[in-house]
Amino acid sequence: MKQKIVLLLPLVAVISVFLLLPTPAHNPKTEGQSFILGPVQIFDGTEVVEASFIEVQNGMIVALHNAQPESDLAFIQGNHQWVIPGLIDAHVHAWGGALEDNLARGVTTVLDMFGDPRFLAQHKSTRSNREFSNQADLFGAGLLITAPQGHGTQYGIQVSTLSHPDQAMSLISERINTGSDFIKIVYTHEGAGYAHAPSISKSELEASIKAAHAQNLMAVVHISDAQSAMDAVQAGADGLVHSFFDEVISDELVALMQDNHVFVIPTMVVYEGMLRGSINERALFSNDDLNIERSARATLSRTFNNTEFPAHFYSNLLETTKKLHSAGISVLAGSDAPNPNTAHGWSLIIELMLLEEAGLPASTVLSAATQQPALAFNLPERGMIAPGMRADMLLLQDSPFEQLDTLLTPKGIWKNGFRVK
Repeated sequence: MKQKIVLLLPLVAVISVFLLLPTPAHNPKTEGQSFILGPVQIFDGTEVVEASFIEVQNGMIVALHNAQPESDLAFIQGNHQWVIPGLIDAHVHAWGGALEDNLARGVTTVLDMFGDPRFLAQHKSTRSNREFSNQADLFGAGLLITAPQGHGTQYGIQVSTLSHPDQAMSLISERINTGSDFIKIVYTHEGAGYAHAPSISKSELEASIKAAHAQNLMAVVHISDAQSAMDAVQAGADGLVHSFFDEVISDELVALMQDNHVFVIPTMVVYEGMLRGSINERALFSNDDLNIERSARATLSRTFNNTEFPAHFYSNLLETTKKLHSAGISVLAGSDAPNPNTAHGWSLIIELMLLEEAGLPASTVLSAATQQPALAFNLPERGMIAPGMRADMLLLQDSPFEQLDTLLTPKGIWKNGFRVK
């Protein structure tokens, strides 16, 4: 009998622990994906709208109402809090648990700018259905276009490279066959006055962009300096997936980007880690209300080796970002996570804070992570709070127009109409 009592004691202890755990406020898999949410204040991806009730059926937004409609649908009390579209990170590198980490922070869609095509293929089907998911949707470039021993060849992923303009068409076809949604090209201009990996030539850049467009794919370009940016835009790039800081953007390049409707993903947060390195301590680590995972804290704390730049380089970055906005050029928010100084999910919000620091108004900042990337990359049914869009939404306690850091602690996250937080 004594032996039975001893054996039962651990079981009783385990049961006691489970009884002490808080009961979840909701069960996303059983709550369903049809409901009325309100009253709330709505930023629809471009502006604040008059409506204050959102009607969702089968994971899709079907109507916005000024008053609570008569309905048999479940009602979710909004308490006059704020609703914005699910966030879109326009520059990540995803593997492992990256998609789960992003959704946990309110990032419902990510654009992968270089990754294993098998990971992209594995997750393509989920972005077209409206089933329950604990992962952000993934669109991606798959393998990039780069030179032999160029940037992107050092990460252990087998990358076929470009050695001559005549190879461009076959290489683009190869990327299409492995599932690329768009084409990313790595380019540094000849004679760049800083250490860099080998690069394709300008003629190879032009051939790659032309080949991508011939296959009806967008071509975006990785650059790191002003002259490389100029070459990429002259070659017909649809977008630049980084900004630059070696100089403030010239009026000539601004005008060319306007004429060609080129967008920019500044990735200010990763550059901030190179040039200043204080934003994470100020916005994240000093905030006791945030539960930052150990893995995220590790990459947020990582620094770039052997990077010392003049102090004015960060000012250049801010001024360039402000000039781009003032000229009406589309600025998209991208974190480049999980590079040093970044972490999936967290760093997109830091990127928005840095865009605000550069002088962009709040509505433009929020649009940079919602409507603008959806528009630039032609992402279906997302980026807006509007009828016909997926119910990918965030519920925020405070106005993001007054306190952007309210994005760090969302009160609700919906993916495909299912509440995941």
